Order: sequence, then C-alpha cells, then structure tokens
Amino acid sequence: MKVAFFQPYLANWRITFLTRFIENTKHEVIVYDGGFSSKKDEKSVTNNNAVFEVKKLSSLSPVLKFKGQNYPFYFSPFLFFNLIKDRPDVIITEGEINFINNISIFLYCLIFSKKYVWWSLGKVRTRKKNILNKVFDPLVNFLLKKSNCIMTRTSWAKKYYIEEKGIPENRVIIAPNSMDEDKARSEVIPTFVEELKLKYEGNRILYVGALTKEKRPKDLIDAYNYLLNNKLLLNNTYLWFVGAGPELDNLKKYTEQLGLNNNIIFFGKVFEGVGSYFEASDIVVVPGLGGLVINHAMIFGKPVVSGVADGTEFDLIEENISGHILKEDNIKTLALNINNVLKPENLERMSRAAKYKVDSFWNIKTMISRVEECIEYKS
Repeated sequence: MKVAFFQPYLANWRITFLTRFIENTKHEVIVYDGGFSSKKDEKSVTNNNAVFEVKKLSSLSPVLKFKGQNYPFYFSPFLFFNLIKDRPDVIITEGEINFINNISIFLYCLIFSKKYVWWSLGKVRTRKKNILNKVFDPLVNFLLKKSNCIMTRTSWAKKYYIEEKGIPENRVIIAPNSMDEDKARSEVIPTFVEELKLKYEGNRILYVGALTKEKRPKDLIDAYNYLLNNKLLLNNTYLWFVGAGPELDNLKKYTEQLGLNNNIIFFGKVFEGVGSYFEASDIVVVPGLGGLVINHAMIFGKPVVSGVADGTEFDLIEENISGHILKEDNIKTLALNINNVLKPENLERMSRAAKYKVDSFWNIKTMISRVEECIEYKS
C-alpha cells in the first residue's frame, strides 16, 4: 500500500516520527512538505535535515489577523496534481489548520476511490470562536466527516470529536504525539550533564520551548520570584530557560530588574543534545500553551507542572503522582505546585511515575502502531 503524509510544514519533531515510521512500516511512504516558513519561525523541512525523501511543494501561506488572533491559511496549489501523479492509497493529512489543502485531498480521494486520515489535536483550547468559525466550520466539518478515520494526539481530543463533532467512537483512534524516546536518551552527553549539575548545584527548574507570550515564560519567572520572596525554595535553586523567541530580550531585562541574573539562566535555542538539560533538571514547567515538551520531560523521568496545554497534560500528568495540572490561573498556584514537586519526599516518587508513563504507553512505538491502525482502518 502506498501512504502519503501531507504536512503544511515539516517540523523537527515530525521528522523524528516519520524517520522511525518509515524504518518500521511495510508500506511505501511519500512525504509532502507544504514548505511553510516565515522569518520569525522557520518550520519547514527546508531548514532541517531529513534522512528520507521529501517532496517540497510550492505554497501560499497568508496569515489573517482577526480580533487579536492569527489564522494561517496553508495552500499548496499543485498538491492535487502531485497526488494524481503519485497515486497514494491513503493520505494522512493535518486536520483543521490544513482545511484548504484538504479540499484537494478530498477531491482526489473521491475521484479515485482512495481514503484520507484526519490527523489533529482537536481544537486549540485558548482560541476563542468568532465569525470566522461560522464561515469556515461547515466546510471543515464536512471534510472531517468524509475522512476515513480521525487520528488524535490525545484522549482529550478524542472526547472532543465524539462529543462535540458527533464522530462515532470507533472511527477515532489515539496515536499519542510522542518523541523518539530512544533517540532522545541517546543524545544525552553524561559529561555535560555532570558539568551542569556541578555548576548549578541544587534544584533546577527547567523551561524548554519558544519564548513567546502564548507560552507565558514570564509567569514562571514571577512564580520563581514568589518562592524566593516567601523563602519556600531550598538554597541554590535555579531556573533554566532553553529556547529563543520574541520575548527573550524582555525576559532578560525583567530578570535583571529583579536582580536574579545569577539564579535565572538563559541557554538560548538548543536542538541537538537538549536531552542533557532535561536529564540535569529536577522538574519541568509548562506555564502556557505546549504539549510535546511534557512527553519529552517524562522520557527523562521529570515531573511536570503544566497550565492549559494541548490536552497532553490530561494523559501524562496524574495529579500529585507525575506532576500537577494548574487548577487556578495565577502565579501563587503555579509557585506552590512547583514547590510541592521539589519537596524531597515527592520528587523521587513523581520522577518514577513520570518515566513509567512514557515507558508503559505514551511513546513512539505506540504512536507508530496506532498510525498503522489508522492506515488499515476499514470504515
């Protein structure tokens, strides 16, 4: 069977999955990259290294700004012709964000009696509905319901499609959005981990991701400062930021204003070897929008404190077992949850539970098997 993956942009984490999938599947695989990129956020495979062949398509990627929210529109005008040329039997396509290209995919499948899989995280929980949803939702819902199978990244998304979109439960399959745990662990440099632990001896709180307002890194600085001011942290507790983005300079200035330059460390963007920072840390915090970082943290047995993420938090974070999900959206709650995890009697117990979560189910092996299940699914 010939299987095509279409991605509006092919990010590093998706390349990691596709590499493992292609190595393990019996199917012939074609990968289309819509090639989206921007000066602020280079996401396309053209800026990464993939070991498999990628067909990069010419694309248009306008972004509509409406009521303070950005709506990217991905359109690859030659996708339909590439599908006719390559004749895949199954197309796995990104869901709602890719609805324009999904029109071409639907038409191809209709004409040639092929099928497509809708791959999605469900809805973005932080996005508010407005008039644009009334305009586009009927088309999106039509394309969604015409798909052969819905492949979700989380159990929260599965519930959304069943309860809010009316999709039969047997047509919704969870393929947990996972890092390659073997690859992640193999990239750790033990000597560097020891250097980090010696240089920053004590507890180490870690944030990994883009430094944008949506991810709320400033909230973490405020929570850290709250813990310091209330003498709730052990001596020599550090806050690490691994990542870059438009908020980096503002965060550095804010840190300087608080007089915390020696306690809050900005390492910048790290692609290769980021696992060393996870390994050297004690706890990972996701104060704003995120998801995959929770899985990445638990590969290394790190408890996670998370706010509203993409639904991953409900699957991976068991309350007071592998971390905490914030019940209130305020700095004090964030701070106290971090403090609770760092207590010696909790840290080791939660670390074991976090690692078990990944080893038992939420891993790339499960992800691959569930993607195979969607490909073979007969509606």
